[in-house]
Amino acid sequence: MEKMLLLFADTRKAHAAAGDTEELEKYFSFAEAAGSSFDWVQLHSGYFFNHAPFENYPDSGIEIDERTNAFLDKAIQICKRNGKKVSYMMGDYSPLECLLERYPQVRNLNNGLFWDLMYDAACGILKRFPDLDELAMYFFESKNLLHYNNFFGCMNYGLDFNEDTLTGHQELVMEQEGKSFPYLSFGDHLRMMLQAVAKACRDCGKSFTLLTHVWFPYQEEILYEALRDFPTDLPLLLEHNYTTGDFNPALPSPGLIKKLPHLNHGICFCCGMEYHGLSLVPCCFPEAMEATVHDAMESTLNLKRITVRPIWDGQSLLGSPNEINLYYLLKMANKPDIDSEEIWMEWIQVKYNLCDEALAAILASALRKSYKVVQNVFFEFGVRANDHSHIPDFAHLESRLFNYGKALIKWSPTPENKQNIYDLLIRPGDKILRLHRELHEESLELIEHALEQIKSLEGCMRWKDYEDVVRRYEDMRIWVLLHQDEYESYIRLLIQRKNPTERNRKLAECALISLEEKTKKIRNGEIRDCYLFSIDHIESFIEECRSNFSINIR
Repeated sequence: MEKMLLLFADTRKAHAAAGDTEELEKYFSFAEAAGSSFDWVQLHSGYFFNHAPFENYPDSGIEIDERTNAFLDKAIQICKRNGKKVSYMMGDYSPLECLLERYPQVRNLNNGLFWDLMYDAACGILKRFPDLDELAMYFFESKNLLHYNNFFGCMNYGLDFNEDTLTGHQELVMEQEGKSFPYLSFGDHLRMMLQAVAKACRDCGKSFTLLTHVWFPYQEEILYEALRDFPTDLPLLLEHNYTTGDFNPALPSPGLIKKLPHLNHGICFCCGMEYHGLSLVPCCFPEAMEATVHDAMESTLNLKRITVRPIWDGQSLLGSPNEINLYYLLKMANKPDIDSEEIWMEWIQVKYNLCDEALAAILASALRKSYKVVQNVFFEFGVRANDHSHIPDFAHLESRLFNYGKALIKWSPTPENKQNIYDLLIRPGDKILRLHRELHEESLELIEHALEQIKSLEGCMRWKDYEDVVRRYEDMRIWVLLHQDEYESYIRLLIQRKNPTERNRKLAECALISLEEKTKKIRNGEIRDCYLFSIDHIESFIEECRSNFSINIR
């Protein structure tokens, strides 16, 4: 299978900001040291309409983003110097408004001008960056056209159906009814966009990829509708996050691989980054990677590519215990049936200079425990309970629990999942509080056991390596304790909304006081701070949670 390295390339985005191009060669060197190499680099997360001017729309008003173009030029140059193919993935279509205002005819999806614009924009990008080998797209973080339920809200079919038109111009409404054909479903909208860009790639001799990232099940259903009869004469590879949804280990493997086995596929692994602790804490899961790839290979004969995303929010996995994830993927892509146990031993010898198998096995056992902690707490009850690995603020926690809880029981409707979400969101009470406490107690026990194992190796490891792993697990322990107090406070708020009692309010206040005390200790240095703790989020949560309790007093 091809091996692809992902680097963010959006110079205007905060939480997924453009990476450091110098990191590319560090990862190329890491792969070479592992006896492997990257075939591709994917430059990810760009805007679609602001790289090159439009000949047909000279007064579009869209300003060319020369800063991002310069970043791309530099990254492409580094990749080509190292013999790598380059893909540019874009998924933000929001700079389109000014063009639509100046050329309103493009808004009419029946006349074909928007699909032509997509084709022209893709050709313009490939002309501007002739050394690109592939264009790639994603949809469901796209502002303006597709964000959540605003499906092509900026477009029409020849007439804006607003209040003024509907009440004052019935003749226009009736006239339009005879002009809107053929009807376009949501899936048709996506397929037309995909076909336009795929045609541009084909005509320019390039390949084309779609990232199937979705937040919710209905979005995946729309993608399936768009892709199930995709033209065979157009280039297309589907790149999937390693689980359905957004890197949530509680969700099933990518469903579109099984539904569309005749298409080409790739799998993207975040390597323990975005929602798993940013590699500031351990998250080592080669075994889950092994199971995911083998499941995909069973589902399709067309698994062509493994993509790794090793940097998020400026945090790189290089130098962390999470290197094992990347090391294993590089080995496994060349030999899918390679023994993950052997890779653990080989990597520990290389990384930590532990040549004794018994000692290496102890360290491997300690590091494996991290993934269970992440599953228990970072994704408690199967729902992401963190803000891109940070302790969340009130609004982030509440919205994720309700939105992703609903998604979980659609994608993975096991009796346990359905009961947990029911007990959490519909009938919160003592049971869900107990389960919450037990998950955190189990996680703290796993961390303590891991630390005991690591400390038994104190004289066998290099001191800086020993200190590094211990510190990361100690930070993970504090994260779990902070999360336990915050989440308990929120569960008790849910209880208070359903069945308010003074006892529940007081117990919630105890949890908030405990959280507040820990926060103060971090502020004054008594507890070592970590980027993931996000004290401003916690302080904001405490204030808002208390405010919500005051609203729910009867």
